[in-house]
Amino acid sequence: MPLLPPQPANIVSLEPQPLAEDSSKQEPLELPKRSAPVPPVENTDRRFVLVKGAASSYNPAAMRSSNPPPKPSPAPPAIDLQRGDLTAAHVHFTPIRALAKYPYTYCDRTRKQEIASAFFDGGKFWEREWDLYYVWDVEPVKPLIIVRESQFQALLTEINNHLKLNLAITNWQREESLVTRFPDHPDCRPRYLGRSSSRQQFDDMTYNTPTKGVCAAGESACGPPDSGTLEQFKELMEELWDVQRAKTKANKEKKQQERLGRQKTMQDQLKRAQRYLGLHPSEATGSMSTSGPLSAIDASLPAPFPQDQSVVFVCVDVESYERAHDKITEVGIATLDTSDIISVAPGTDGEAWRKHIKARHFRIKENCHLVNHEHVAGHPDGFEFGESTFVSLKEAPMHVAACFQPPFGMHTSNTPATEVTAILANMEVDKNGNLMTMEKRNIVFLGHDALSDVRYLQQLGYDPLRAENIIEAMDTATMYQAWQREMQAPSLGRILYHFDIVGWKLHNAGNDAIYTVQAMLALCVREATMRGSSELETKRNEDMATKMAAAQDAAAERIKEEAKGWSVVEAVADGGKPVPPKSP
Repeated sequence: MPLLPPQPANIVSLEPQPLAEDSSKQEPLELPKRSAPVPPVENTDRRFVLVKGAASSYNPAAMRSSNPPPKPSPAPPAIDLQRGDLTAAHVHFTPIRALAKYPYTYCDRTRKQEIASAFFDGGKFWEREWDLYYVWDVEPVKPLIIVRESQFQALLTEINNHLKLNLAITNWQREESLVTRFPDHPDCRPRYLGRSSSRQQFDDMTYNTPTKGVCAAGESACGPPDSGTLEQFKELMEELWDVQRAKTKANKEKKQQERLGRQKTMQDQLKRAQRYLGLHPSEATGSMSTSGPLSAIDASLPAPFPQDQSVVFVCVDVESYERAHDKITEVGIATLDTSDIISVAPGTDGEAWRKHIKARHFRIKENCHLVNHEHVAGHPDGFEFGESTFVSLKEAPMHVAACFQPPFGMHTSNTPATEVTAILANMEVDKNGNLMTMEKRNIVFLGHDALSDVRYLQQLGYDPLRAENIIEAMDTATMYQAWQREMQAPSLGRILYHFDIVGWKLHNAGNDAIYTVQAMLALCVREATMRGSSELETKRNEDMATKMAAAQDAAAERIKEEAKGWSVVEAVADGGKPVPPKSP
């Protein structure tokens, strides 16, 4: 009989065998017929032959893979959310498809297959119970499906316990947005989708995700996010899609280039605003010189350069009710005709130009009883620059549209009657009853978070972007970011504070429109009076030092908190009682 009985196919082991000079002619060894076990043949020189199907004690790889399978994952705790409910603010999330690739993307290559085999491959990852959330991008092509950081951490804990590892969510992974939180606005925060425990269930739930704009029952309406929040959300979503595609390393240079592009856009907008005011030369007017950097202007003299395109700035601010943002309560419109300031010296931060700003304040009759007081202090009856005008919702678009036409917001409530009469005498009326001038003027739409105000006007029934003579939309928040060299959009109040402009009764739409124009003038004039000077260079260096010191303080505070934690747990001087080992 053969030395070893036949074994199942495809299993190869090493078993000691006597060595023959010519194995092809060797007869099989016959063992004595007995019932007792046969002792192994001694092989002192440790030479082997491969025998299919036999178990082996000489296969180290087989011994390493003998870990028992992990215990079934415990079910996550019950969650008090229904499909479509908004999550709480400041919760951190992870894209689930990026997490499904975790061992191959984030683990050391010597252990990744071991981790993958135990917890990811063969559908194991999708058979866990996951609480799924969804968030729609600005362009709603498909939803991003995410899970809470706590469930990510629970998975790592199971892996660590089973394989005796020390996996953790690293700061680098957070910087790459593998774990992140979303801006605190209903359009940006995730919503609950449901609990999944299989790949088929996940696919079905993803396919049936509620569409963008669907809100949970009883959820109050909310206006669109401001431009700063929207920009932050767009950038975050781009990073999350890249994380899901495992493009984090390659995306760093791309994100840097995008940031440089945004910074250039901010700087360009500030320069164009200065060109319109005659504070910066323009290639179109032939005033651009290549002789070197621009010199600072003298604010006590009229603007030194020709005004580019002879524009009228029309600034809009809209107030809505804080509990129902679809209810517009006020519209403020402020205008500045640059032809009125050609021969006027701007003065410090454009102070002398401010008196040429005209403003209107419209209150919506149907909503005039709604006054904000929970999140901001509303002042609908506190217009400081003229008289408020009550209009109906039906009439509001017509009144707003009139401010984008000659005489551009001028009214007996903000201009002496004699001046209004003189201006109207030089104007004609077209066949539709609109006032006309011989020269068609270019309009620059101005706002603080201008995109949000455009949306409100469209909701009201007037779309300023359809006007042919609006050449561009400008934002004081963007211009301030260029001046201060920072990426975070500021509030209007912060800009006013920076330039020592006293803002009375903010959150009155008419007042805010006036202050937005004043902020724009201050930004343009201050930069023009400091450009190229050692004072500006000193300011830039001081600002950078302040930001670096703040970052260092934040890092130091974090390190102190960590050190404090170690000090607290060190209080048990002798190490405490023995901790019995736990089975894996």
